[in-house]
Amino acid sequence: MVAHTAPVRPAGIERLARDLPSFSATKLASGMQAVSSTVMARGAVVITRHEKPSMVLMSVERYLEMEQASEPNLEALTHRFDDMFARMQGEAAAQAMADAFAMDPADLGEAAVVQAAQAARG
Repeated sequence: MVAHTAPVRPAGIERLARDLPSFSATKLASGMQAVSSTVMARGAVVITRHEKPSMVLMSVERYLEMEQASEPNLEALTHRFDDMFARMQGEAAAQAMADAFAMDPADLGEAAVVQAAQAARG
């Protein structure tokens, strides 16, 4: 089964080529020991074909770090959901919703903009 992935942006390829050591596919085939030593020292290298980046060779540790980073932490997400749900319960939340429904549309829109700005600041 072939995994379908989103196309890689050229800027991402340029960043890899700039940030990681680079080896040609020919050098990879003839000098695997030097390439693998560099992978172990740096975590990854770019393999080029016709002087253009074509793949990344990385250590198992780096691969596992990337794989773990891409998986959601379900326990943390569950706690965030539970906390949010708890804040939405009770008299204070019910009163806040009643107040919001009682607002005229312009005031409600202004309040939403204020809240969005506060959320963006963290």
